[in-house]
Amino acid sequence: MDNRKYMIVIKGEIVTNSVEKCFFHRENRKCDITYTNGRTYTYGAGNVIFMTEPTLLDPKNYIVKTANGKTLNRMEFIYEFQSENEVFWHIVFESCELDFRKTDLFVEENCLTNPVSHDTFEYIREVSALSDLRNDKNEKILKKHMDSIQFVDESTALSRFLNPKSGLRKQKNESVIFPFGCNQSQYQAVKNALENQISVIQGPPGTGKTQTILNIIANLLLEKKTVLVVSNNNSATSNILEKLADEKYGMDFLAASLGSFENKRKFIQNQTGKYPDLTEWEKNQEDAIDIAEIGAIEEKIQNVYRLQEEIARLKERKYEIEIEYRHFAEYAKASDRKYELKHFRKDESADRIMRLWQLLQMRADQNKSLSVWLIIRCVVGAGIYDWEFYRRGLTFMISVLQDKYYRQSLRELDEELSSKEKQLREEKKDYSEQLERKSLMFIRQILASRINWRVDRRVFTEEDLYYNAEEVLRAYPIVLSTTFSARTSLNADKVMYDYLIMDEASQVDIATGVLALSCAKNAVIVGDLKQLPNVVDEDTKRRAELIREKYAIHKAYDFAEKSFLQSVIEAIPKAPQVLLKEHYRCHPRIISFCNQKFYNNELVVMTEDDNLNRSIKVIKTPEGNHRRGNYSQCQIDIIKKEILPEIDVPMDKIGIIAPYNEQVNEIRKQIPGIDAATVHQFQGREKDVIILSTVDDQIKDFTDDPFLLNVAVSRAKKRLIVIVSGNEQERQGNISDLVSYIQYNRMEVVNSRLFSIFYYLYSQYTRKRFEFLKGHSKVSGYESENLTYALIDKILKEYPMYAVTCFIPLSMILKDQSRLSDEEKRYVMNPGTHLDFVIFHKMSRQPVLAIETDGYGYHKEGTAQSERDLKKNHILEMYGLKLLRLSTNGSQEKERIISELDKTKQ
Repeated sequence: MDNRKYMIVIKGEIVTNSVEKCFFHRENRKCDITYTNGRTYTYGAGNVIFMTEPTLLDPKNYIVKTANGKTLNRMEFIYEFQSENEVFWHIVFESCELDFRKTDLFVEENCLTNPVSHDTFEYIREVSALSDLRNDKNEKILKKHMDSIQFVDESTALSRFLNPKSGLRKQKNESVIFPFGCNQSQYQAVKNALENQISVIQGPPGTGKTQTILNIIANLLLEKKTVLVVSNNNSATSNILEKLADEKYGMDFLAASLGSFENKRKFIQNQTGKYPDLTEWEKNQEDAIDIAEIGAIEEKIQNVYRLQEEIARLKERKYEIEIEYRHFAEYAKASDRKYELKHFRKDESADRIMRLWQLLQMRADQNKSLSVWLIIRCVVGAGIYDWEFYRRGLTFMISVLQDKYYRQSLRELDEELSSKEKQLREEKKDYSEQLERKSLMFIRQILASRINWRVDRRVFTEEDLYYNAEEVLRAYPIVLSTTFSARTSLNADKVMYDYLIMDEASQVDIATGVLALSCAKNAVIVGDLKQLPNVVDEDTKRRAELIREKYAIHKAYDFAEKSFLQSVIEAIPKAPQVLLKEHYRCHPRIISFCNQKFYNNELVVMTEDDNLNRSIKVIKTPEGNHRRGNYSQCQIDIIKKEILPEIDVPMDKIGIIAPYNEQVNEIRKQIPGIDAATVHQFQGREKDVIILSTVDDQIKDFTDDPFLLNVAVSRAKKRLIVIVSGNEQERQGNISDLVSYIQYNRMEVVNSRLFSIFYYLYSQYTRKRFEFLKGHSKVSGYESENLTYALIDKILKEYPMYAVTCFIPLSMILKDQSRLSDEEKRYVMNPGTHLDFVIFHKMSRQPVLAIETDGYGYHKEGTAQSERDLKKNHILEMYGLKLLRLSTNGSQEKERIISELDKTKQ
């Protein structure tokens, strides 16, 4: 039989070469097989598989190994035969032909045969030529590396990246250890990494990104997996190696720091031919740690994690209310509304105070005076027997209740905090320590049992890194490298790592990321979209766009616009993501700026507030043009003469950050020994004190870049001092937001004629107001107000710097009423005079846009209300606050609001 046309299997054995002919009897379902030796045998049809019409496969698209790991080389043709239940291969070699069950082979298939994968890869291969990094032969190195990739196994992480529709592989992982410590989000990040082929970890500053990576590595060692850890620079991987080498862990003997020629040379030279003494790692059987014991601790510790997060969030909320209450007290004092109730039920809840406020406010909104019924409600409901309180009218009464609402909210917060802290103390508070200690003991026992550490260790040569890469990887299952050198650390044609962990992936371009991803079966992509991205210059963007136009690729792979981290997140939306949210580095007031400005308040601040209010400070230079080129001598003088003399901190604990190299060089020259650097050079580092010199007289886009500012601020552990120009800025931006945040939190006077918005007070009031109005349908405009609020809330999702609050009395907005006539003052002080909606800046709490919803009939020209509207318009115009009126019979409300918001950003 021609075994390129037929495949015959009898009783499970491939016999094509031995068969002369075969004949099937339909009447009795028997099959006569005549062998090449002339003998004929009859078999039942169920014992014979007869296959024809094979599929011809290109051997170039397959890597085939036998069960003993031997690679089948020099294949010329592959004929694939398909039965009902099995697949068989007839392989033609240069010198022979052999038959195989496909299940007896280890087959790697090239995903680049898929049109989608092929086109995406070819686009990335072509844009890789835009990198101008060259070797000593003047060859473009990145392009050369990419050209060397002709085969991408369809089961690898790169295959899934190129064609996400092929699906991600998942695996169950029951046993997880945490020898480097853990918290709630890190726990989930490690689980995701071990159970998914590709996972993403977003690691904001100070959230334990390195710790998480180390725990993933520890678990991979347990599973006898190999891991390649890469970053765009050596400093990130050096941190990993340094931690592994710590006396507490001592696992660096399993890691090889390779990548660059210099690193390879050091690795070869530093080999000792000896293992470390692991006597302490070996334990008697009775001291052995059971993985189930670690699992039990992990279950118990979940409640500890929950309580820790709740306590941290309560502390931050308490601080925010306290700081706002201090601003409110300033307002009340300036308005002559500061009053201490002499007779008041001490245990009155904040919620009941709020309800009483709502009743008074409704009365004021209807322009009615205080009623006997309301007095009775106050006396009976709140135990207010203070007659001076009632004598001074609704405006005064509401202000006093607002004061009480702040105080009672803080009392209730303190009670809740005490309760949570008591619960935490009652938990086995050594769970975290137990988990770390027992996990470390467990991995030590496992590793010591596997490693024959008492014998001499093989010493590898530089040639071994290429020719015996498999042996090197078995001896050093952790390889550290730069992203660019991932394929050349060890011979990429000989090794495929089980895992790739890519750190700082937001700084990696797509082509370099793909180069690293080609090395591993699974991948963990780590980075932070809010920190410094990879930089693509305008010329390269233009050339990349021309290349992209040739290929119909998904926008997620856009080399000009996406970092590798962005690309993975957008290309593989089903890849699980975890935000490491527990922050441990910075003083709460420092990181809270980044949290509010960049992280949508998702971070949980675990550091403690020292209540000294010295953690952040802004210093304004005298007005004038002090910048010369890209440096400012004035700001350097302030650092030398005003800042450094007052800082009682060793010089090595201080860092100075500036946006320009010229400023950095001048600082280094004039202040010898100081650690000064640009933001890019400081990423991944930290100091107790950071001095940020902005240099610009008028803040430029480069200095104001949100990524740079986020990195710069989050380098400071204990103190942040910002130097800015005293000039009035032509535009508002991120630096001005930082200044406003510092002023607001230090209670410095904001240079404005408007009060800061009392956000906590009125966010609670808004929620309760809508609940209250549901039961009072006669209050006009409620439905339209509700719809407008929903519209504004939706619009502000695209303006993260702003927030909205509702029903703010006009008297709480205007700080200086000296510009008003007596009539206007009476109007402003009327408790029913309020603004329906106020959009304000989150950092400074300063209002930027007021919005009124006007019922068509109620606000019609000629009515009393229209006269009041004109008065309100005039007052707000005098104070520079834009007022947008939306009529209930109007149109294009969304477009009008967006237009006004865009103007505020200019």
